[in-house]
Amino acid sequence: MIRDVIASELDWPSGGGTMGALIRTHDWAATPLGPKANWPLSLRVVVDLILASPLGMIVLWGPDLIQIYNDCYAEITAGKHPRALGQPTRECWPEVWDFNGPIYEAVFRGESRGFDDQKLILKRNGVPEETWFDLTYSPVRNDAGNIAGVLVTVHEVTKRKRTELALRDSESRFRALVSASSYAIYRMNVDWTELRQLDGHGFLTDTTDGNKAWLEQYIHPDDQPQLLEAVREAIRTKSAFDLEHRVRQADGSLGWTHSRAVPILDADGEVCEWFGTASNITSRRSTDEALRRSEARLSALFARAAVGLSELTLDGRFLRVNDELCRILGRAREEVVGLSVADVTHPDDLAASHAAIEQALRTGETVALDKRYRRPDGTHVWANSGITIVPGNGDERHLLAVTADLTARRETEAALRESEARFRLMADAVPQIVWITDAEGRVEFFNRQWADYTGVAYDPRGAPTTVSDVIADFIHPDDAALTTERFQEAQRSDSLYLVEHRLRSKTGEYRWFLVRGLPYRDPHSGEIARWFGTSTDIHDRKHAEALLQQARDTAEAASREKSNFLASVSHDLRQPVQAANLFLELLRRQPLDLKARDLLKPLSDSMTSLTGMLSGLLEVARLDAGLLTVQARVFDLDELLKRLYGEFQGPAREAKLWLHMPPVARSVRSDPLLVELVLRNLISNAVKYTEQGGVTVGTRVEGDRLAIDVTDTGRGIAPEEMERIFDPYYQIGNATGEHARGFGIGLATVQRVADLLATRVTVRSKPGIGSTFSLTLPLADEEAQVPTAGEGALGGTLRGRTALVVDDEPMVLKALEVTLGSWGVSVHTARTLAQARTMLKEFGAPPDILIADHSLGAGETGVAIISEARRGGTPVTVLVTGDTSAERLAEAGRTGIRMLHKPIDPAKLEALLADGLRGR
Repeated sequence: MIRDVIASELDWPSGGGTMGALIRTHDWAATPLGPKANWPLSLRVVVDLILASPLGMIVLWGPDLIQIYNDCYAEITAGKHPRALGQPTRECWPEVWDFNGPIYEAVFRGESRGFDDQKLILKRNGVPEETWFDLTYSPVRNDAGNIAGVLVTVHEVTKRKRTELALRDSESRFRALVSASSYAIYRMNVDWTELRQLDGHGFLTDTTDGNKAWLEQYIHPDDQPQLLEAVREAIRTKSAFDLEHRVRQADGSLGWTHSRAVPILDADGEVCEWFGTASNITSRRSTDEALRRSEARLSALFARAAVGLSELTLDGRFLRVNDELCRILGRAREEVVGLSVADVTHPDDLAASHAAIEQALRTGETVALDKRYRRPDGTHVWANSGITIVPGNGDERHLLAVTADLTARRETEAALRESEARFRLMADAVPQIVWITDAEGRVEFFNRQWADYTGVAYDPRGAPTTVSDVIADFIHPDDAALTTERFQEAQRSDSLYLVEHRLRSKTGEYRWFLVRGLPYRDPHSGEIARWFGTSTDIHDRKHAEALLQQARDTAEAASREKSNFLASVSHDLRQPVQAANLFLELLRRQPLDLKARDLLKPLSDSMTSLTGMLSGLLEVARLDAGLLTVQARVFDLDELLKRLYGEFQGPAREAKLWLHMPPVARSVRSDPLLVELVLRNLISNAVKYTEQGGVTVGTRVEGDRLAIDVTDTGRGIAPEEMERIFDPYYQIGNATGEHARGFGIGLATVQRVADLLATRVTVRSKPGIGSTFSLTLPLADEEAQVPTAGEGALGGTLRGRTALVVDDEPMVLKALEVTLGSWGVSVHTARTLAQARTMLKEFGAPPDILIADHSLGAGETGVAIISEARRGGTPVTVLVTGDTSAERLAEAGRTGIRMLHKPIDPAKLEALLADGLRGR
């Protein structure tokens, strides 16, 4: 036994990964928790819980808040592991004690705490680090029900928070770039039928809500055919749109713009949007005219231009350059003049550059292209160059190039593409529905899961445009009001939006979803700009919870029904059994002939079995009341098995089963009533679940213990069922909960009683062959058995005493009167409280004994007369009851009244009275 305990301690906890192994080998005796063998069951349970959890979990136990944690939490501790195991948490994490200390105090007052995205500065690997966590703090109670520790769940979200902050910073930089840019920036839908956005920067009229009439509103009628052709070509080739054309400016006048747009591709390589810039080249066009008229004005333009300007020979050599072009090329003016376009162009872009010059020479029109220029340091820079032929005669003709640095635009486009691609990829990868609304609740985005579930692809032109639309069209009517109320409350309080509701699928069915939304604030103004949220399918969890609650309600109802049934039947049966036992005892003491005594023996055995069954009912009730204690003594096991054989041979025979109980010839030390309760449940189950064959109750010696095996040839137990058969209300193969098969409390009772007896019940089973349930008990020493009550001569102690017996059942009253009288007691009887009170007043001296039934009819109880008799000086009072309810047992325990349950063993009654009167 001791070896088993030591082995169990060494093996506990089982599993648990790396931390499970560390906990098993840790020197806990050196910590305030002490050796594992002294740990309370509640601490063991919570340690098993955290080791099995995939989340980071830690339990802080005792006044010193000693740390025990799992593998996931160990990764969070970084350089503080493994010394953090068994360490007080204040010593381990002093840097966050100001945050955690008040929380632990609140938890020890019985409160729970939870935090989302909590920022903490932790010292990990010796370096302070900015981290974020989702945290929960819950109280843990010890075996006495007092709060002894704190259970903390830790989910680190640092990577996600840093990603969010980086994305927010990237978007802020992009907006700043747009604001600082001198270009008008616009967005077009896939087929250019809608101008989604235009930041005109004072050059063009802004568009923010989408504009389908943009062509007529902005473009000169003569330039519209050329522009549409360029658009169609760009769409067909998925290439950049590039065109100079006339536009209507913000002040209503006509101007020129160089418009260039690039396609934004999705993960499948399809165009999802166009992003473009429109530079105001009205001045440049005017300047070109002036350049053709005046070299002087050209020189002035060179000096003032904000773009790179250069004059080139027809074969591409630089004649003159301005400062901006020198900056773009990273070269001094003296170095640039004399070089050719080929000397400063990226090799991959040379062909396009030559083709543009040839086109300009051939058509006489300005030709523009995006190209890379090489710098002396080996880097390259993107720029847009527009090449124009400057008219002249013969050698006087030359090229004019206008070069605009595209570095910022290219970086912006790349950042925008990467940001959007990353977000869409992430949104489509998660299993939840992801959604975004603006601050007012207008829908801006749904991920692919929305379309997969609802069957409605998100399209800003046709999908629901507000939260109210979504609620009206897709949320279950019974959940609509709560959903609206929660969202409005989140908007008012700028807090977390959290609600559970049912969402209609494309098949028309509704499933439960957990909706969680967080506000995103503008980094500049601090105002809420939009709501980011997810909708997680929790339908299966809700269904499981409902089934579990239904099963729990059924089990609790069955338990109440069982308790009421036991109390009712036990009380009704105990009355006649009580009288029969008393009369049988009197008959046993009479001089009878041999034939009469032969008849008396089976009658006595039958009454003993019946009494045992009723006592079993009582012990279950006492177990439910928490009043059951072990009364260990040495007893002969054969006597118990003989009674059980007599009880179950009839049911076994009716089921066409054999029942075999060979003699043991052994005595054990235990509580005979509790052992009988365990064996009765095991034998009853074996007979009930065996369809053919039979049941054997055998024994075997294991060292200083005796194993009692109840073996059947029934259906057996599947391996996956083994761990659940001792659970309350669980029955194998009774999913419908038929009460004819019982309520599933037999084996649960067996387990509880075995724990009281400090022993265990083990199971071996093979499906289709049968099962063996084994109970082990300590073998008795060679000492004599405790004499059964009644074997001693107690009658002398009672002779000459006076007794008042109160019971409303005439048969029981008569039996008690005759029994007490046979012991030499002067007996007075009463059937009501009124009669009993009258007799108490008529006694010259208080009676030595008062025996009263608990239930006297008409709502009266024997407790009242017992209390009066005790105040009057009666030394021995006994309350007799057939009520086995937990409430009745608890009441007796509180008042300290001696209580005997029907049917009363005359010998026990005699011993109880003699003990109470001894010395008086």
